[in-house]
Amino acid sequence: MNDWIAIGALALVGLLIPLAMMAVSYLLRPSVPETSKRATYESGEVPTGGTRIRFNIQYYMVALLFVVFDIETVLLFPWAVIYTDALAEYGLFYALGPMLLFVAILALGLAWAWRNGAVQWAKSPQQVGTEGNRP
Repeated sequence: MNDWIAIGALALVGLLIPLAMMAVSYLLRPSVPETSKRATYESGEVPTGGTRIRFNIQYYMVALLFVVFDIETVLLFPWAVIYTDALAEYGLFYALGPMLLFVAILALGLAWAWRNGAVQWAKSPQQVGTEGNRP
């Protein structure tokens, strides 16, 4: 059997099973429309105020920086485990070079984020006043 036919059949089954499950779920579910089901869920509390409030972008910046440096540690640990084997087999430049380049790129990114104030939680009054003078 051709490999592409098997891949196509697997893709077709991979699409059909979730679609069939959603169709069966749609047909079997009870439909009882109520206003309380359409209300905003706040962990059992009555919602107060509007749902459209502004969040400080700093929360997202901190979360993104956390994800980037969390992924860095995920990549550094396996490399550290095989470093001695790679050093013996390929030499210092090929074993250490790519990881040093990776860490250097991350360090440049951290320096850029630090310079732009992404890692500062709150800006001081002096920074707010001089922010308009920045080119």
